[in-house]
Amino acid sequence: MGIADTYEHGQHNVICDRCGFKYKAKHLRKEWNGLRTCHGSGTNGCWEPRHQQDFVRGQADRQKPEWTRPEPTPTFIMPDGGTEFSGDVTGNEGSDDG
Repeated sequence: MGIADTYEHGQHNVICDRCGFKYKAKHLRKEWNGLRTCHGSGTNGCWEPRHQQDFVRGQADRQKPEWTRPEPTPTFIMPDGGTEFSGDVTGNEGSDDG
C-alpha cells in the first residue's frame, strides 16, 4: 500500500505524466509545457523548471558594411600596350555557327 492509497480529505489520486506513478494531487505540479509531474518529498522528483535559455532572444545581425564602392568597369590591356578589346570577357572572338 503506497502513499496514494490512503485517504486524505480533499485530495484525489493522480498519475505523474513523466514517470507514471500514482500520487495524491498535492504532490503534482504543472510544468511550463503543460505536464503534471511529481514534486516534493516521497516522489521521484520529475518536476523541472523551465530552462533560462528558453527566454534568450536573438539580436539582429547587420550584414552589410557601412559603406561600399561601385564595382569599376573592367579595363583590358593588350600585349601591344593598347586598351582596345574586341570580344567578350571569356576571350571568345565570336561564334562560328555557320
